[in-house]
Amino acid sequence: MSRDKGNRASAWVASYLTAWWPLAEKTPNGRPGADIENTPGVAFEVKTGTQWRAGWLAQAAKYDGKVRVVVYLPPGCGEKQVANAQAVVPLHVLMHVLKEAGYC
Repeated sequence: MSRDKGNRASAWVASYLTAWWPLAEKTPNGRPGADIENTPGVAFEVKTGTQWRAGWLAQAAKYDGKVRVVVYLPPGCGEKQVANAQAVVPLHVLMHVLKEAGYC
């Protein structure tokens, strides 16, 4: 996967998230922190690549006290398909969401 796609993907995801967080924006390159800013309580790490990397979970894990989400845009998932990216969260977070939504 190109480094260029990786650099642009955070902006695509931030744009998508503005429906829920109007001030969401890509964290500027080189600035420490999660890949998306202005999403209080949630830390988004945006990743691209041809293969999943366990290190991405470790990177997200450093955001204690926040819901940690790794957004993975696999090959073929670009700017126009951001809604189809995979969002990986800890299982306890998913179960809370499913319970609150009435699925269990």
